[in-house]
Amino acid sequence: MGLRSLYATYRRRRLYGRCRASDLGVVILRYHSVGQARDVEGYLDPGLSVSPERFRQQIRILAANFRFGKPDDLAARLAGEDDGKPLAVLTFDDGYRDNHDVAMPILLEEGAVAAFYITTGPLARGRGLWISEIWRLTRTMPPGKIDLPPEDLRFMNGDSSGRYSYRRRLTRWMSRITEETREHALDYLASRAGIPRGEGLGASFVTPDQIRAMHSAGMTIGAHTVSHPHLDHLAPEHHGRELADSKQALEDILGNEVRHFAYPNPGGGGSILPEAVASVRAAGFQTAVTSTPSPMTPDADLLRLPRVGVYRGPQEKTLFGVLARGMA
Repeated sequence: MGLRSLYATYRRRRLYGRCRASDLGVVILRYHSVGQARDVEGYLDPGLSVSPERFRQQIRILAANFRFGKPDDLAARLAGEDDGKPLAVLTFDDGYRDNHDVAMPILLEEGAVAAFYITTGPLARGRGLWISEIWRLTRTMPPGKIDLPPEDLRFMNGDSSGRYSYRRRLTRWMSRITEETREHALDYLASRAGIPRGEGLGASFVTPDQIRAMHSAGMTIGAHTVSHPHLDHLAPEHHGRELADSKQALEDILGNEVRHFAYPNPGGGGSILPEAVASVRAAGFQTAVTSTPSPMTPDADLLRLPRVGVYRGPQEKTLFGVLARGMA
């Protein structure tokens, strides 16, 4: 391991230690997927997934050091109205089907709960999330000139590093545009790749029946917008549909109020600006979680709560090593 990697690990360990030792005793974890790499690589970067075996180990580490909570418990903790014991809140973003098929059975077997934040657009289209389409298209699309507006997206190298870099840039751009513009861009990229839109991706996403089953099993269902944009980079006049429509779609499925929200963070970046927070408040959500990894403090904003991401490989080993030992 080089000096740069050692320093990155040191910084992560210090950050995770501060989160573990926060005054509130709360750690909110952010997952996307649970599955074997070979099973998820058709619709998701395997680095965003953890194996079922590791997930079960992680749940047991948390059970030995925390009690499991839900988003509803966070307001009580901030108000000093609960027992104050260390609290772990598990969250999943996007709505991949392995959340229902793989993660939920493990949670139930281990006596744990989680919150699942669902992007609702794919429920109607049946072809998965646009991020899954990008993951598939950039792996198979012929390299060379590409006719997209941003200058840094007009050429893709064909080697693995070139495709990876292009995918990151493409994801950032698509997170900042309207759904209509994104759909046109995906139509063009699919045509260039010679692959029908969403082919084979319908089974990668949860169904309404599975959402109802997760809710009936005691899991929290929250909203994650309609089309998974980065709200910081989307004009506020488009926030209302993304938030209100996703909330309503889930309430129609569940027959219950949906009170919780997770800000999408495709491609990273953004600090959750006041305009986005105001839109989330106006939509009627009671809590909202971010992708910002930091300790949860007594003055935390319920509509801008920090979370620590969990990723396959050395990062999750470092994180759970800290959570198991409570070391700073």
